[in-house]
Amino acid sequence: MMKKILTFILGMMVVASCDHLPKSSSDKGDFDLAALEEMSFETEKLSYSYEKDKIQVGIDVDYPAEGNPLLVNAVRELISEQLGGTYDDDMEDGQQMVDSYGDKFKKELTKSYEEEVAANDGDEDIVVGYSHVFDIKKSYESDHFITYLVDEEIFLNGAHGTAFCHGVTLRKSDGRRFGTDMMRNRYSEEFYAIIKKGLMEYFSDGSGESVTTDEELKAFILTEDDVNYLPMPRYAPYFSEEGVVFIYQPYEISFYAAGMPTFTVPYEKMDPFLTNTAKQLVEK
Repeated sequence: MMKKILTFILGMMVVASCDHLPKSSSDKGDFDLAALEEMSFETEKLSYSYEKDKIQVGIDVDYPAEGNPLLVNAVRELISEQLGGTYDDDMEDGQQMVDSYGDKFKKELTKSYEEEVAANDGDEDIVVGYSHVFDIKKSYESDHFITYLVDEEIFLNGAHGTAFCHGVTLRKSDGRRFGTDMMRNRYSEEFYAIIKKGLMEYFSDGSGESVTTDEELKAFILTEDDVNYLPMPRYAPYFSEEGVVFIYQPYEISFYAAGMPTFTVPYEKMDPFLTNTAKQLVEK
């Protein structure tokens, strides 16, 4: 009997949580995905800043405030995950979440700073600095998707800091994230040729030299892989206004001074390599 009561209660909770979502007029049990897409997605700027002695923590986010509840929740979870994924309180209060992560980073960096000073007989001059900075922002919104960019910079008293940048594309109707699962024919010669061409263009622009041959490209590549079969970036490509963006992190495929090798492939050229589900996102 108790089990039946609990099952009934849980079922009512699920129904109640979905009551505010638009339903199709033809079938009251189905969500109106078009209406969900059209709901205005509003964000607010939230920040955390701490700077004392040689410790710096900074967090800036475009935090979802209003819109399709499915999308709002998905983006809030994305932001939390990018900041560490340890927050377990109510995400409705975005500032509380941001402050929680900021305090966590401050505590971690302070501990590292104090340990480094103690290891050097209290000499604070030996410490250059410790910092952890995030910028998580909405970079583009179309009729069918939004893309968030995540920039992260870390400096841990070394020779130089480390920076990371990647994008995440989400469908507006339900918050689904699109990663490498949106790609097909990824191991075809034609797809490898797109990666090779994109990297050649990036290194040509960055070095001021023309990179057009395999030997010239090899001079910029760290991996021993054949330049005709270079791997995709470890972070999935994302959708922008101009096309599909590929971005490699420092040291991932080239040396540190090369920055983050990045290139954008127009949608018409990516058409053979996108799933039908992904193509629907870029339809006008």
